[in-house]
Amino acid sequence: MVAGTAMIVAFALTPSSVRFVLPVILSAATCPAIVAGVRMHGPAPAAAWYVLAAGTVPYAAADAVWGAYQVRGEEVPFPGPVDSLYLVAYLLFATGLLMLTARPAGRAGWAGLLDAGIVTLGFATLSWVFILGPYTRSRLPPLSLAVTVAYPVTDLVLLCLAARLVLTAGPRGPSFLLLVGWLVTTLGADALYYGTVATTGSAIGESVSEVGWMVSYACLGAAALHPSVARKVPPQECGTLVLSRPRLAAMLGLTLVGPAIVVCNVRGVRDDATHIAVLVGIMAALAVLLVLRVSLLAHYAQARAAEARGRARALEESLREQSMLQQRLSHQAFHDPLTSLANRLLFEERLETVVRRHPVPPSAGLLLLLDLDGFKDVNDTLGHPTGDKLLIAAAHRLLGGVRGGDLVARLGGDEFAVVVEELGEDDLGEYVERILGQFRDPFVVGDHRSIEVTASVGARLIREPTGATDALRDADVALYRAKAEGKNCMVLFEPHMRHTSRLHARMADPLGSALSRDELLVYYQPVVELATGDVAAVEALLRWARPHGGPVPPDEFVPVAEETGAIIPIGAWLMRQACLQARRWHEVLPSHREIYILVNVSDRQLRDPGFADSVADALRESGLDAGSLVLGIREGTFSGNGEAAAAQLATVRGRGVRLSVGGFGSGAVLTRLHDVPVDVFKIDASVVRSTGTARVDLLLQAIVDLGRGLGLDIVAEGVDTREQADRLRTLGCPQAQGLCFGQPMTGRLMERRLLARSKGLPWPNA
Repeated sequence: MVAGTAMIVAFALTPSSVRFVLPVILSAATCPAIVAGVRMHGPAPAAAWYVLAAGTVPYAAADAVWGAYQVRGEEVPFPGPVDSLYLVAYLLFATGLLMLTARPAGRAGWAGLLDAGIVTLGFATLSWVFILGPYTRSRLPPLSLAVTVAYPVTDLVLLCLAARLVLTAGPRGPSFLLLVGWLVTTLGADALYYGTVATTGSAIGESVSEVGWMVSYACLGAAALHPSVARKVPPQECGTLVLSRPRLAAMLGLTLVGPAIVVCNVRGVRDDATHIAVLVGIMAALAVLLVLRVSLLAHYAQARAAEARGRARALEESLREQSMLQQRLSHQAFHDPLTSLANRLLFEERLETVVRRHPVPPSAGLLLLLDLDGFKDVNDTLGHPTGDKLLIAAAHRLLGGVRGGDLVARLGGDEFAVVVEELGEDDLGEYVERILGQFRDPFVVGDHRSIEVTASVGARLIREPTGATDALRDADVALYRAKAEGKNCMVLFEPHMRHTSRLHARMADPLGSALSRDELLVYYQPVVELATGDVAAVEALLRWARPHGGPVPPDEFVPVAEETGAIIPIGAWLMRQACLQARRWHEVLPSHREIYILVNVSDRQLRDPGFADSVADALRESGLDAGSLVLGIREGTFSGNGEAAAAQLATVRGRGVRLSVGGFGSGAVLTRLHDVPVDVFKIDASVVRSTGTARVDLLLQAIVDLGRGLGLDIVAEGVDTREQADRLRTLGCPQAQGLCFGQPMTGRLMERRLLARSKGLPWPNA
């Protein structure tokens, strides 16, 4: 562009005819510039640019011949070789432009063609009046006339292709704008040159036209050299179909050119029938193109309207689905997925509303917490799917026992809640009795004929504004009291019940530090061979002796330890102490090395990931053989802790530790023997106390036979009298433990008694 500008300035300032060499140099440089740009940037389609480059070759040759005549001051022959070269160049330019203009698909392609045709016909009107018409009225020979007319006709072809390129192209870069500049300057210079020749017989401002042609050379070469030539200009569909206001105004203006020329009688067109016929033909063609263009626009508008209607329908459907989804999500957010009752979130919102009200006596708000009695046994024996069906059935019965405006919620597991906004205090008993009555009849679930499940209820009357947390805590205290009083009943919360709950809470802190203060003790109780009176095993029992409060019963502090998690370090300590004591007995009493130590573990310990490692540490520290350690677990452990408990037990058993299960009485253990096989069955003390009846004796006999068949040790717990021991011995029960064989004792006392037994003395109380 800089070099071209310098040549153009030099051409304008040089007065001699030598200056006509400059256009030749500039036009000759265009071809290598285009080829270099294509090689450097790789535009698509590259073939179109090569055709444009080929067009510059005859154009430069024509300029060279024409310039030579100008330098010599001779007249250029017409028609002659120069004209042939120029026309060939224009044909190549038209071919290259046709290859560059990618036609949009569908209606957009036709719209671009129609718009280009309208622009071309509008300018064709001016071309006829000022160029073609005067040429046709001249007395030129046929060949000269044909060559003369060929120039403006090829310009109209280039104009049509240029209009199609400009009107259908999408985003434009610098290269595209330079290409358009080439077309505009070329067509403008041609129009000025041929128009003045046609109207005056000679070129007016020939140097101005020459400057325009030189500018066009520079624009074409720069368009190919600019890096943006590699950016493909995609056709635009919407912009082609839609008639913007500027485009519509331009097309209407070009359409009105012909009528305006006729009305104003420019150059006497109304006096010439040929002029009128040509102009009428052009205007008719314009009218046809305009009708077709409007038709395309109408079709496009209809298609867009149909598309808009479709989108509206889709949006309406989407909004409807979104509304349904919001309803489902809202229901899921506030309702239990299993029973469809209110969940804890909705329950807490309703409870918060009730506890903040000011009830008018004798009415009050009411909160009920309800827990299913025996639900765990259903899960253990019949499986969780049956348990889920039972929960659904229980939810339906609860709904049948409450009033219409009362809220029934499932808080989790088998725990339900009922929130009553207003209830007469005298109606409380009848209301709760109606709810409990829903559980009097057995449930029929799936293939099982009947399942008997009752309910325990903790009630909290809300007589004055209070906190939701306080009300829920009080109802929970009442529920636990109902469980303790035998279940299948309702307990109404009274303020004095908080005392028991507070005692429980006050026990948690000192229990957490009892281990570090050496307040915990280990006592031992023997397991005796009924046939010989020999000690077969010793069970380690945990005791807590508070320095200022006296001993605390295990059934009081062990649940607190399990709830707070203190049982994990306490249980590990108990395991180490028991293993160390057993190891000492084996060393001091070689004749009693077959005695094993039994240590009970809780469900909370089995949920601790480090439990198996703590057992291994106790064995390693004490040096006790793994086969001399038996871990005692509750029967519900097999189902209550699921796969985590089974994995822990399988790990310790794989290391040689044996397992004992206590409270034998349901089928839960039998169903899991293939997962975690046990070594010792302990018959529950409640069964032992019922010995002497035919049914219980048959049950005991069956348990003994089962143990022998499986190669297991059978231990009867709670043997407190000699009569019970004799009966168990008659039934073939091999081992027993209880007060009949001695109270729990310290390790030192147990050692003295084992030593006495090793010397042939009878076991005390045996």
